[in-house]
Amino acid sequence: MIALFYKLLNKDVPYYARYPVWLILYKPIRKFINVTIIPNIPFSKIRVSSYRLLGYKIGKDVFIGMKCYLDDMEPSKTIIEDNVVISYGCYFAVHGRRQSHTPIIIRKNSYIGMRSTLISGKKGIEIGEGAIIGACSLVNKSIPAGTTAVGIPVRIIKEAAVSE
Repeated sequence: MIALFYKLLNKDVPYYARYPVWLILYKPIRKFINVTIIPNIPFSKIRVSSYRLLGYKIGKDVFIGMKCYLDDMEPSKTIIEDNVVISYGCYFAVHGRRQSHTPIIIRKNSYIGMRSTLISGKKGIEIGEGAIIGACSLVNKSIPAGTTAVGIPVRIIKEAAVSE
């Protein structure tokens, strides 16, 4: 229906005109829940369960602080494994201008400091197992397992301990 409207106006048909009607109605509701309701729930277990209901892939024993905003354009592209701590006020972006939806993967036992921003870029990013991201960091590249990274943009300040 929307595609026909744009064709009558001799305009390019936008990508969302090909979506089913239920999806066009559901997306703003999902956005409202994801941006307004879930980040303000005072109980972590309820927050995490609510994110799972929206389609985010979240493991066991995960803490997500209040005021975190997970990109709702493609919830399945945000993968958080077991025992991860995401501190308060973090932002996740799995899409951007001239970029397809790419994944953000946070491996087991990682820690994301408060007010950090994770941007998946054109290839996606992965935070390695046991990695630590300092507060207020801009993560725009993958971080290896066991390292500590901080800054804007993020840089590694402590390499993983190598055991022999």
